[in-house]
Amino acid sequence: MKIAGSILAASMALSSPSFAHIQQQAPASAAAAAAPDSMQSVVVTTRRFHVEPREFADYEYAYTLDNGETVRFSRRVGRFYVAIKGYEPVEILASSPAQFVSRGGATLVFTEGGDALTIDNYQLLQAESGSPIVYAFGGPR
Repeated sequence: MKIAGSILAASMALSSPSFAHIQQQAPASAAAAAAPDSMQSVVVTTRRFHVEPREFADYEYAYTLDNGETVRFSRRVGRFYVAIKGYEPVEILASSPAQFVSRGGATLVFTEGGDALTIDNYQLLQAESGSPIVYAFGGPR
């Protein structure tokens, strides 16, 4: 089992080079134009990077995080997933050879050839994973 380097609870940096560009959308109406600048929305996009399944094999392990949680990486039919132990897997998308993002906004970065893992916005990954999986076993009657 591999040990994670750290978990960062910092918010995602919008100026990060992993994001292709940031666009501010113009207000749609005159009423929206009168709204304060804090009401404008920001669209963040990221380039999707192609990772071959054999390259992802370097990361297909269970990692024990600093908070005691365990996450496991897997792939199915050309898609990559991360699962917090006891929760449903979450699909992750490659944004570089060693960096992945979840649709909910968590960023997962592998270092040291896959021996260390850093997760930014871990709480977003937890929220995306849904409710814990509960196994119920019936006994004989």
